[in-house]
Amino acid sequence: MSGSGRERRSTERNAKGSHHGVMRALAAMLPWRMAAKIREAGRRSDRIEERLDGIEGRLDGLSEAIGGVSERQDLGESTLRVLQDLLETINTIRLSDIDRRMDQLSEGLGQASGEITRLRDGLIPAAEGRWNALFERLAFELEEIASLVERILVSEPLPVYQPGSTERELSQGLTKVQPLLVEAFRGSEAEIGHRMESVLPLLVDRGLVLDLGCGRGELLVLLREAGVDARGIESDGALVQGALRRGLDVDQADILEALRACDAGSVGAVTAFHVFEHFSGFQLSEVLEECRRVLRPGGIVVVECPNPHNLRVGATLFWQDPTHVRPLLPETLTLFFKAAGMSVQGLEFLHPFPEEQHLRRADAGTADRKVDHRLDRLETRLDDLMNGPRDFRMVAVNK
Repeated sequence: MSGSGRERRSTERNAKGSHHGVMRALAAMLPWRMAAKIREAGRRSDRIEERLDGIEGRLDGLSEAIGGVSERQDLGESTLRVLQDLLETINTIRLSDIDRRMDQLSEGLGQASGEITRLRDGLIPAAEGRWNALFERLAFELEEIASLVERILVSEPLPVYQPGSTERELSQGLTKVQPLLVEAFRGSEAEIGHRMESVLPLLVDRGLVLDLGCGRGELLVLLREAGVDARGIESDGALVQGALRRGLDVDQADILEALRACDAGSVGAVTAFHVFEHFSGFQLSEVLEECRRVLRPGGIVVVECPNPHNLRVGATLFWQDPTHVRPLLPETLTLFFKAAGMSVQGLEFLHPFPEEQHLRRADAGTADRKVDHRLDRLETRLDDLMNGPRDFRMVAVNK
């Protein structure tokens, strides 16, 4: 309770005390009964005053308690303001730091995602391509090794088309060098396959294709991938075993005997890559006669041979293979086809020597030197004769 309230209560008590004095003075002058009642009323008034004083004390205690609550409320409000300031500090400092870290994390995740995408779209397919190429190379090496092992086990000579004792003697003499000859003169599988790709358009939709002297089956593989029905004839047992391991349809037989075993008109096309130069003139006539017999009307024969018009081929390289009989000129082969009842529809010269071996380089300019046109023509002619196409391809049609 405030000081002004206590002063007011003290004034009231003083006034009541004066009133009680007056009441006692009156009681002394009144009769004794009346005086007793007045004294009783005074005692009651005193008890009421005592109670009022007690209530007043309680009110003072309550006021003090209210003051303590007020102080606690002020302390609570002060504490609340401190907490608010602390929360604002957390929001300003900690949350901004968290946002920055989240941004860094998001950026890191973006970089990781980009790296994963690069691995998925770039490195992994490239690695897969290299693995596939390596597996193919290993498979090829295994086939080559298996072929050489079979040659060693079988001791099988190269087919040489010479009758009687001469063939046996030459075959026996070539037994030791046979594997080296095959690998050296046929070339790599990739090279042979690349050369034969240009033949595919001629053979599609022809029906059965019979590949004479199919070797390792490079053309048969290309035909199988193109969906063309094809069968190979090869007399070299080791090469036949290698082709069979690849799932190719190949018969080990002499070419002429295999042709004679075919039904007339059962074949849509016959191919012979570097085979006819192994025949004598008489054998070549018989082979072409049988080709015409087994071909359907309109069927074709596709032949590739070394080009004797190239002096380096005709004079030297042709004779590196001791199983070659004699160079076969395209003009001569045309006459053989005509005699067998077929007509030549196309002649193409292929596979010139590399540019760096030519006398006249394509990149050698003439601006810095005086050109002798006669010498220039001579160089051109010599390049044609020595460094021109090494092979020719001929296509004949069954009438």
